[in-house]
Amino acid sequence: MTIEEAKAKIFHWLCSRYHDPGQGNEYIDKDIVREAINIPEEDFEKALNEFVDPGAHDCVEVEITTGRLKLGTGGLQFCEAGTNPFT
Repeated sequence: MTIEEAKAKIFHWLCSRYHDPGQGNEYIDKDIVREAINIPEEDFEKALNEFVDPGAHDCVEVEITTGRLKLGTGGLQFCEAGTNPFT
């Protein structure tokens, strides 16, 4: 699996969760996300490291101290538009 594929899966899962009534865009533990989408840990961690320094748009926010994730401002915009920026 490439890092871009891992990022696409992470984003898709968070976006699906965002659209699930009652879930929203709250921070969630990274291990829950990794287990839910079944990505090898090494690839998952590499993808998270790229999210930490997002560049032009912040699709996924990573809380480094707690290891939790949620959609960033840019990610919410892509999610609302039905677009995955990593595919």
